Amino acid sequence: MPTLILVVLSGILAALFATQNTDPVSIIVASYTLNDIPMYLIVLGSLLLGLLLSSIISLVNSISSSFTLHGKDAKIKETKKTLVELTKQIHQLELENARLKEHTTFTDEKSL
Repeated sequence: MPTLILVVLSGILAALFATQNTDPVSIIVASYTLNDIPMYLIVLGSLLLGLLLSSIISLVNSISSSFTLHGKDAKIKETKKTLVELTKQIHQLELENARLKEHTTFTDEKSL
């Protein structure tokens, strides 16, 4: 609902601006001349072009952030895999250590 109100108010302001700025102007872009264009079209066109360019820049930034997050997710997944492997290795070493202690204790008792 707030978006609808904002759009309606923006439309009313644009219509008011357009009715007050109907003077024709000429625009020269490079070697091209555009004659008798209403001033409100130039101003509103510039506004829309700016919004379009900022949207494109924002989209590029979002895509870049998405790739960065994907890279970090892959790194986290790789780190978790390494953690699981190291945990298994620690468990195996603990079992081997316990077997060696048992073997050493058994050998010490035999020698007594």
